[in-house]
Amino acid sequence: MTVPYTLSISHSSCLTVWRIIARWRGSLWKAILPELCIWTVAYLVIQVIYRFAFNNSIRFYFDYVSKYLNTGMDSYIPMAFILGFFVTIVNNRWMLIMNNLGSIDQAAMTISAYISGDDEETRLLRRTMIRYMVLNQALVMRDISLLVRKRFPDMGSLQTAGLVTSVEIERLSDGRDEFARYWMPIQWAHQHVTVARVLGKIASDAIMNKISGELDRFQYKLNQLLKLDWIPVPLVYPQLVLLFVRMYFFICLISKQFLQAEPVNIWLPVVTMTQFVVYMGWLRVAEDMLNPLGDDDDDFECNSVIDRNLVTGLAIVDAGNEAPPPMERDIFYVVGTPAAGTPLLGSKTSDEVIRSPMVGSIEKAMLLSGVNKMKSPPPTLANDGLRANHALRSIQVRSPEPKREENANKMTKSTEDTVN
Repeated sequence: MTVPYTLSISHSSCLTVWRIIARWRGSLWKAILPELCIWTVAYLVIQVIYRFAFNNSIRFYFDYVSKYLNTGMDSYIPMAFILGFFVTIVNNRWMLIMNNLGSIDQAAMTISAYISGDDEETRLLRRTMIRYMVLNQALVMRDISLLVRKRFPDMGSLQTAGLVTSVEIERLSDGRDEFARYWMPIQWAHQHVTVARVLGKIASDAIMNKISGELDRFQYKLNQLLKLDWIPVPLVYPQLVLLFVRMYFFICLISKQFLQAEPVNIWLPVVTMTQFVVYMGWLRVAEDMLNPLGDDDDDFECNSVIDRNLVTGLAIVDAGNEAPPPMERDIFYVVGTPAAGTPLLGSKTSDEVIRSPMVGSIEKAMLLSGVNKMKSPPPTLANDGLRANHALRSIQVRSPEPKREENANKMTKSTEDTVN
């Protein structure tokens, strides 16, 4: 599940950065520390072999190769461009998957409000429609999410969880369509909506279309998830980026060595290690976001989405026919609506609660010194302008009918003379 840290940064201070950096689960250190340690040890081993095991002849060739690999390496290999473009593509897919996980609240409130009736049959109808929607979501999720697949490895586990009955399992497994599990539960919900309209439980066709639209919207998001799972980023692109970054730092084991001819004896490549943290951390971000439906620390907890939709959906439709609380006069009924920027009474009434009201930033700006409002033109000039405008319109609208008749008579006379 995505690691929450928003509360730690609710107050900006010098300690905020350390509250984030000091975390381990889902952190940068957990992602790259093993690889950084392996790379650093390999670098130091090569450094020891270069200094104490090579003779002058071998060391000469090693110096030549190291300088050759390091010549223009950072300028010829656009590391930031390649990684930045790749992370942008992966982030867009991540956002699209997140926005299509599917919340049942809006559909449940629509079903609860417009399928009226407090009898047992109507209550069962509303609950069954919610269960079908969650069942459809679970059937899709278990084919694209590893955590959901572990929880529901077969249809029997779904039956044990109460999402499907034995009769419904037979209908889903009748063999007519191998993809029936992706659409059949929503189809059953549509059929129940049609029957409810016939029985008068839904007041009008417009309301029936509204309920069907909520079902379609929920199904559309599930189809989006399926398409994103079926069609990933072309394999050659992640292969290129993942291999390229690691090859870069493999070459750095030779090219970034401190040679014996250097005036200062340095062993640890601090700058290259910083590059490793930045670029490899950037790459690990892309790797984690490439498939957010896995079992990493920052992957989506799809099981919680299914549980939440089931519990919330059933609670909403069960409370649909309960009467709302009685209306009472609010505290502003007599005293009037409070002025803008006035803080409401609460546990804290200090002015610090509302530091800046929601007003335009240019509201109090004085564009011209000493001018408070725009001046209107004098009445005489305004009336003259209106009269001139009306006169111009009358000239433009006036149709030149006499001139047209004169031209027509000339053309007729010319034609008669030609005939004669």
